[in-house]
Formats: sequence, C-alpha cells, structure tokens
Amino acid sequence: MNTLEGNIFKFLNESSLKKGDFKKEHKFLIEGFLPEELITMIYSAGGSGKSFLSFAIAKRMCELGKKVFYVDFDNPVSVLKERHIDKLLIEKYENLRYIQRSSLQMPPFDLVMHLEASAIKGMYKDCVFFLDSLINFCDLFNDNRLMRLFDALKNMREAGATIIVLHHANKDGKNYQGSTCIRNAIDCMYKLNQRPANENELNFFLEVQKERAAIIDSSFCLDTTSLDLATLEKDIAMMSEYEFGFSAKAVKLLKEQESLNKTEFLSLLGHEKDDKTARECLDKFDGKLWYSQKVGKSIFYSCKKPNHTSTIITTIAKEPENLLFDSCKIVGA
Repeated sequence: MNTLEGNIFKFLNESSLKKGDFKKEHKFLIEGFLPEELITMIYSAGGSGKSFLSFAIAKRMCELGKKVFYVDFDNPVSVLKERHIDKLLIEKYENLRYIQRSSLQMPPFDLVMHLEASAIKGMYKDCVFFLDSLINFCDLFNDNRLMRLFDALKNMREAGATIIVLHHANKDGKNYQGSTCIRNAIDCMYKLNQRPANENELNFFLEVQKERAAIIDSSFCLDTTSLDLATLEKDIAMMSEYEFGFSAKAVKLLKEQESLNKTEFLSLLGHEKDDKTARECLDKFDGKLWYSQKVGKSIFYSCKKPNHTSTIITTIAKEPENLLFDSCKIVGA
C-alpha cells in the first residue's frame, strides 16, 4: 500500500507543471488572426469561400516552413482540379500533405484518433492541421462523439499542433451548426463574412466569436489565381448594409459587361443619375471594387484592374528541411 502511494505521488509530481513550462511565448502565425498551437474554427454559410481561404492560409503556412496536413472530406478532386489546387498548392510545396476522401482508407474520425495516439509532448511541433469540414468528421448533435473528437484535437494541440477547423453556419447564417459543446471545446472562433470582390478575387471579413489569444477581427483579399492573401481595404470590410447591397449588384453587373458609363451604370443599378447616395457609393469604392476612366465628357466604369501596387501579405519563405516528414512516419502507427 505504502509502495503504491509512493509511486502515485512520484507520478503526480513528475506530471505537474514546472516553472520552465511557463517560459513559452505566445505567437501568431498570421498576426492578430491565427495563434500558434491553438484550435481555431472558421464557420460560414456554404459557398462563402471557406475552403479557398483555408487553401491560402495553408500556402502561407507552407511558406513559413511548417509541416502542413490538409484533411479534406468536403471538396471532390474535380473541384480541386478546377480551382488549380493541384498546381497552386499540392504539387508546389514539399512540406504539404493533402489527404482527401478518395485517398484515405478510413473514416476521418478514426484518422483523428490515430493522430491522437501519437500526440506525445512535442510530436506535432511546427505542424498545422486543417479539417475541412467538421460536419464530415462527426455527428454534430452527438455530444459524446463531439467531445471525444475535440479531446483528441486538444491532445494534438498540447503536443504542439496548430489546428484550423472549417464548419458550416446554420440556416439563417447567424450561428454555427450543432451542439453548444463545439464552442466550449475550441480556443478561437471566427464567423466568415464574404464581401463583394473583383474578378479572380474573394474578399473576407472575419468576425471574432470567441477568443483565448487576443485575436482581432480580420479582413483579407484573396487572389484565386495565386492563393495570395492581401490586407482588405477597411472601407470594404466594414461596409454598411446599403453599401453591401449596392456594391454586390454593381460588381456582378460589371463582370457581365465590358464597361458602362456612369448614367447607364446607375440606371441598371436602379438609381437615377442624380441619386446622391448612389453616386457617393460609386466614388467611395472607385479604385477598390471598380475602376473609372474619363473619356471625353463621360466617365466609364469597369471591373478590370489597372496596374497597381500590391498589398500581398508576404512571408520570408523557409527552405523545406531535408526529409521534412521523416519525423511524422509514426503518425497512425
């Protein structure tokens, strides 16, 4: 009995946090937006561009030299091909492993359990995992199953992993689908709102719903031809309901037309040429969502972007280490 007690107290002592455990500094992988070694969830309505945003984040993580694992049970291979993800991401970065429904011979829930089995201290340091999307990994209304999934993700987090979980909003788009235990289980949560954008671009405003790491509302412009992320103009990110409706219709119209003069443009938008509010909206987003050019006495609008100075969020790329994934061979063993 005494021997057993001695052993258990020794075990508890060895398992306790020590002074050195608190020397770790909190870091962001994307400043103010993506904290390292935490679980971050991004949710939105279907078709809002969640996957495109996560592709761009994955690219940035690859450029930082992280070991990136993208587990995709949402997008079919044909869609990945159509979006050129094979060329822009999968074939481009040696430090990326893209695991898709067709390439994995087990349910995604079981994969997470296998990953947890290797989650000893430090195993997943510098690893970034993407889960696309949560609905494919677990029954959202089975609390026991959800808690088991998130317990595994927490164990991976404590082993050094940074985890990004994509999720769907409910029918009205105001909240996420599923049990409240989802909110309790993750560290940081964003609601993704799409904004009107030019051709080959997606604009996002991400609103903080839960934070444990001083994250802030963030906004990005994504180039779908390169997966480059840029800082989104504040005027676009924070536009009013009127501005959103006006600009969404205007951008759609300009994508269908070569160019339109101001009077014709306003008329097709349902406004008179002397509508002050509409004209102010045209001026406010000129050079941001559309581009004007004076020809004689007329002003023409187009969605074609002239030469401009890039605001791409740049990264000092690290050369992938030799045999970068060798240390991950035991995952799932």
